[in-house]
Amino acid sequence: MSSGVAFLFPGQGSYLPGVFAGLGADADRISDRVAEIDAVAAEYQLKPVQPLLFSPDAPALGQLLESDHERLDVAILATSVALAALLESRYGLTPDHVLGHSLGEFGALAVAGVFTPADAARAVCERHATLRKAPPPVGGMLAVGTDPARAKELIASAGAATTAVSAHNATKQSVVSGAGAELEKVRQAAREVGIRTSRLSVPGPFHTPQLAEASALYATTMRTVRMSAPRERFFYSHGLGRFLTAADDVVELMVADMTRPVRFHEAVHALHAEGVTTFVECGALDVLTRIVSTSLPSAVTAAPLRESTVTSDLSDRLRPVLHSAVADAAPVAETAAAATVADADILETVRAVCAEILEYPPEVITDDADFQADLGVDSLAMTELLERALRTYDLSDMFHVANAGNYDTVAELATLVTGLVRDGAAPASERR
Repeated sequence: MSSGVAFLFPGQGSYLPGVFAGLGADADRISDRVAEIDAVAAEYQLKPVQPLLFSPDAPALGQLLESDHERLDVAILATSVALAALLESRYGLTPDHVLGHSLGEFGALAVAGVFTPADAARAVCERHATLRKAPPPVGGMLAVGTDPARAKELIASAGAATTAVSAHNATKQSVVSGAGAELEKVRQAAREVGIRTSRLSVPGPFHTPQLAEASALYATTMRTVRMSAPRERFFYSHGLGRFLTAADDVVELMVADMTRPVRFHEAVHALHAEGVTTFVECGALDVLTRIVSTSLPSAVTAAPLRESTVTSDLSDRLRPVLHSAVADAAPVAETAAAATVADADILETVRAVCAEILEYPPEVITDDADFQADLGVDSLAMTELLERALRTYDLSDMFHVANAGNYDTVAELATLVTGLVRDGAAPASERR
């Protein structure tokens, strides 16, 4: 089955002061989610992040990096989790897969069901605690306009012994982490051969072997954070090079990710191979979607919160994405319906759902009853029928696919559901 939409969760630096300030009623929809995260922040003696996200007078990125970078990280998490919830509840946009970049993996894991938003915040705060106990050397991260192999050559030529490649973002974009003096040497070596560099706005070096001591401590403290099994084939791990499964140890994954490079470039291409053609950035900026556009020029991308303070409605920014998702979904839904005969049990269940919602006697809901001509079903009732039928078989996450299909009769709707159950590789009796 094609699966066309991936949500991307950015890491350090993805912050815009008062990012939700101009969203009007939409801001009210997500305030509870932010409050849940703020309750955890208070447990760790951090100031609330709500003012950073909802006040137009919130401090700038540089100020927070200097004086309150732990609170900044929690604000970035809250932005991502709240936006993902808003996109689904308000705009009907649901991801088929999620991918996190560095700090962004905590938000992606929350959407994947591994963490609650509160426990994702708790995991971030525990990470801060370990970094205070075993701090990395004073330094930072440098974006380098080349591939990892060439970046390693620059590190060697600069004699930067403790500097390491910490991310591969695009074909010609890597990131290196190290001490400040060594990064300057790498920058100079790159300039001499015409390779552009840019210092990143982060509080220190990350994804480097120099965090080994902190990662060992984190392996212990992370065991205190509650976790659940992830949704299957949903969270793509750049570190594992595959989708996270229930058999994987999330603690081991997050600990290992502290000291190994972020393989974002490889992960994006893996998702594209899975059928993803649309990438939505769940963050305040458009850092990741710009990278995706460089790697996959044909991909549809959106960063709906970018400069969001000028609009109270994100519909215009999401229109290309929603159009693409429906275009990808329609052939899938139509194929499922065309290639499948309705399962007898599913047909009976769909008839029962229709009778209950429409308040008709069961004998009126015949297999060939037309929803509009015979049953007088309007668009709102049709949406309710579809949602209930899908929920009966644990297919609620397929609403955007099913909603793009063609079905005029009870039997055709049952045929569509049968196809989705079949493509989900589970017997109908096991999906009730």
